[in-house]
Amino acid sequence: MFIFYDQEPLHSTYNQELFAYIKHNTVGPHILVSTERDSKEKDIICERFGFAHMDYFFHIFAASDWYRGCEFDPNIIPVAERQLKSIYITLNRLTSNERVYRSLFINELYKNDLLDFGYVSYSKDCPDGGMYDENLRKGIDNLNLDPALVEEAITNIAAMPDLRIDFEGEAIPNQSMLLTPTKELMSSFLFVVTETCYWQKKTHLTEKIFKPIALRMPFILLGCQGNLQYLRDYGFITFGDFWDEGYDAISDPIERMRAVTEILNKLKALSEEDLMHMLLSMQPILDHNYKLFTSGTVLRREWQHLIKGFHDISRFYEFDKPHSVDLNTRQAIPVAPSQCGSIHAHGTKIK
Repeated sequence: MFIFYDQEPLHSTYNQELFAYIKHNTVGPHILVSTERDSKEKDIICERFGFAHMDYFFHIFAASDWYRGCEFDPNIIPVAERQLKSIYITLNRLTSNERVYRSLFINELYKNDLLDFGYVSYSKDCPDGGMYDENLRKGIDNLNLDPALVEEAITNIAAMPDLRIDFEGEAIPNQSMLLTPTKELMSSFLFVVTETCYWQKKTHLTEKIFKPIALRMPFILLGCQGNLQYLRDYGFITFGDFWDEGYDAISDPIERMRAVTEILNKLKALSEEDLMHMLLSMQPILDHNYKLFTSGTVLRREWQHLIKGFHDISRFYEFDKPHSVDLNTRQAIPVAPSQCGSIHAHGTKIK
């Protein structure tokens, strides 16, 4: 039985009830299919439930579908014709639970006088989880946050006006499938991508990282340690020739955030003419990433990776034919269940 948990991040505590139900109510062996190539959470789950596992980059497929018409969007302006009004844009809709790091990032922007230099969208009241102060204080226990830093962030965020690009006065809707707000994106120098996962030891990227790629924009990634390199592994080129991308290797999440903030601080000192000159010099990188994404090359490559994953893991199974279908579980099972093959989490064949 293949368990596709390939869109949201794996979480060994949150997912426990679901996977326990599957383990005890369906016929194994079980293979967990996730979008996490390297993941401490995945390792814990597979050891706990005896799952085998395979991975693929699900969000390549989602983003390729959602942004497939970007070349025909008249609101997307060619790089050379853009008029820059902002150093950066950053979109922060969900801010509760583990996404509370976005509140800490907003605090760093505030402390460095960077809010006026960017388009910043931020939910004080998270559409999925309550007010910023409650969520930050929960992070003291749940994420081992420094209480002094938490209280500093709460004080500073309370002093800020509502940070909205659009949807003023209402909850920001989920627009994962859209390349918006286009006007502000096209007048921003770079996109600060605040990914779904930040604190964990895992490779996990979503459609968010493909938005600047589809828009031919440079980007900085606020994500888990090593995830910028994970993106490079797929052939995308990042911007280490223009600023220090050593932030990707910083294990401490707060220091990684501050390293990103320091990049914005240095860009703040540049004129619009300097930023435009830098943007034009990035054109080969922006074109390369755009073509790699929109041509279907990386999509087809990942499809082959998925097929190979199925092929490789299927070699561990020894089912005797003929098969029948269990009407309750909708699974194909051997006619003689006692001869069904099984597999444990590390792939050892068991009869």
